[in-house]
Amino acid sequence: MQPRINIALKAARSAAEYIVHSQEKLLFDKEQGQTAEEVYNTVCSGAERSIVYHLEKAYPADTITTRLQGSVQNGPEGEWIIDAIQGQHLFSRGLTGHVITMSYLVAGKVEHALVLNPHTKDEFYASKGRGAYLNNSRIRSSTARDLDKTTLAAQFPATDRTAPYLAGQFSILKEVAEQGARVVMQDAPALMLANAAAGRLDGAWGIKLQEWEMQAPLFIATESGCLFAAFDGSPSLEKGNVLCAAPRLFKTLLPLLNKHLS
Repeated sequence: MQPRINIALKAARSAAEYIVHSQEKLLFDKEQGQTAEEVYNTVCSGAERSIVYHLEKAYPADTITTRLQGSVQNGPEGEWIIDAIQGQHLFSRGLTGHVITMSYLVAGKVEHALVLNPHTKDEFYASKGRGAYLNNSRIRSSTARDLDKTTLAAQFPATDRTAPYLAGQFSILKEVAEQGARVVMQDAPALMLANAAAGRLDGAWGIKLQEWEMQAPLFIATESGCLFAAFDGSPSLEKGNVLCAAPRLFKTLLPLLNKHLS
């Protein structure tokens, strides 16, 4: 395991403990008059500080950027990108399914990545050219060839950004169901993409994702053997639309998403 992954795991585990403990107090905080948004910002900021503490100590020459606080340290070497709680809606409802994501970039390219689920303790991570791992075991993408008996993941388009895709999403769900597939809905894009990397899911797609939502899990998925692209097949993900799937299944899913969502 690479040294930076070791430090990232140590930092993320510390933040995970803080998040789980804080989520147990969530109902009390709401009863005291705080909004869900205020509670989220408080806990997320605390988790970010926990991660930054470990990274600053180990790598004072690295740049560190967090989702809420922005740039907290500038350095001449690589850059850490941190999202301490991806899956804000589930977190705010006291549910599991939110994750911590961390990426380490050199010259704008990801070299190391981590996705950690605070509640299940699942730790997905990868280093460039060294494969992908889940809880210290090597992972590979699914071997699915067609949609029959596959398990896929997607978002439910319930936000302002994704609402225009609602009809197309329903059309895809109908079409894949008719071919024997099941689809689960996940709130944190990084979690469904990481599960695709581990072969737990055969494929997943996200709509209008931000770069920080998919950067770490797509790197892990690539190291595990998955393919990914925009819905039109382009390698550019500027629009935030992405399909990630097992290589053989990718060729089946891409035309469906292109037809209904492009």
